Amino acid sequence: MKKFRNLVAAILALVMVLSLAGCGSSSNKETADATTKTPAEKTTETVEEVPVNMEPADVVVWHSFSGPTGEAFESIVNDYNNGRGKDQNIHITSVFQGYEGTGKVVLAYQTKDYDNAPDINVGLTSTIPSVMEMGWTVSLDDFINNPSSEISKDTFYPALVRAVTYEGKMDGIPFGNSIPLLYYNVNMLKEAGFDRAPETMDELIEYVDALKIVDGNDVTRYGLNMQVKRYQMVEFVVSQSEDSFFGNNEGGRTAPMTKIIAGEDGTMKAFLEKIDGLLATGGYKYIEDNIKEEFAQGLHAMTIMSSSKLGAMDALMADQYMTAYLPKVNSGDTSGAGVGGSCLNLFDRGDERRLEAAYDFMEYLVSPENQYTFATASGYLPVNVETENLAEMVKYYEEHPQYKVALDQLKDTSLYAQEPLDLTYGANNSIITDTMLEFCQGDLSVDEAVNQMVTQINDALDEYHDAN
Repeated sequence: MKKFRNLVAAILALVMVLSLAGCGSSSNKETADATTKTPAEKTTETVEEVPVNMEPADVVVWHSFSGPTGEAFESIVNDYNNGRGKDQNIHITSVFQGYEGTGKVVLAYQTKDYDNAPDINVGLTSTIPSVMEMGWTVSLDDFINNPSSEISKDTFYPALVRAVTYEGKMDGIPFGNSIPLLYYNVNMLKEAGFDRAPETMDELIEYVDALKIVDGNDVTRYGLNMQVKRYQMVEFVVSQSEDSFFGNNEGGRTAPMTKIIAGEDGTMKAFLEKIDGLLATGGYKYIEDNIKEEFAQGLHAMTIMSSSKLGAMDALMADQYMTAYLPKVNSGDTSGAGVGGSCLNLFDRGDERRLEAAYDFMEYLVSPENQYTFATASGYLPVNVETENLAEMVKYYEEHPQYKVALDQLKDTSLYAQEPLDLTYGANNSIITDTMLEFCQGDLSVDEAVNQMVTQINDALDEYHDAN
């Protein structure tokens, strides 16, 4: 796999025929030298060592990073192109595709539009089962287990390895992974008499009630802003215990998910009962408008967002907020927040050189130094276990403790606390979002909301499996 990177023994200079001396783009001096030297002189010249398989390789990467995160990603791409890539005659072209990248990859495969497809796509880990159904998707198991690989499964935190593992194989490379955090306004909590963040949802209810500010019939400051969509729902479900999977087959990891079990085991109901308690305070905003900006403006004291929002919050209100672990649904919960986010998917378009070059760039992306650059610019977790030991990372965590909370929570979380690999991701998100709005508006009871979500998601899964 690395043959194009290894230098081989020197090759002998070819004897140039006099009749060809004037051809090509040689300078006059080079032409004169070629015509005056004897064949014996030419064959004894020393030629520098050259790598095997150094034909150009153009690798296309699709991603969804923008703002400071996108700038950090582009800086890594440029450094590769001007250094390691240039040395190996590899060039990376990065293309911003937003969150539609995976859908576009699937469309390209279905229409056999191979020329306009990427070699690497940064896609959500939850879409791995669908991505692996395409014949050109490569499982990374063979690459990462090869002795010549610069990285191995030990390169990554165990929870991140499980995040990209499907049916026993590591089908992606962890990259752009995140974990949910409770963000809170430090001064607001202090003024309300709290010296730490809430650790359970019962405490969260107490804090929200105390932190809200009401002027007549209007709430001028909410204690919490969080809209429950698929992301929030699955996080609070899997956090309850190691057996709390959103769907069967360990959330679709040991085999394709065929039904929801969060309704059967009571985890979904337990979460909705706590949401009901938040609603009763009158200080819970259950719709997200401009959640980051409103939090920065002091319109709510706390919010729950992905760690990937840290970079944006630094730009909006640096030194005014802090982060904490995701509050427990029940005080005895043991699993912790689930890992989410993205991974690197690799595609084989029939060019071995290009495939190997793409993997070389993957190795480069997850090096400790590049993970430092990417993580500190964004809030995404540094996926390489060695990154946290870099002197500059240690210093950064000392100066930005809110970032370290995300990593600490990852290390404290169970391997089984994972976002599900749900085959109907888009449908599930719509079903949960719509149902939870009905619930928060008082149109559904806890049991009715649970039953509606379970029934509709199971119907969507049935339709998917029938069609596939």
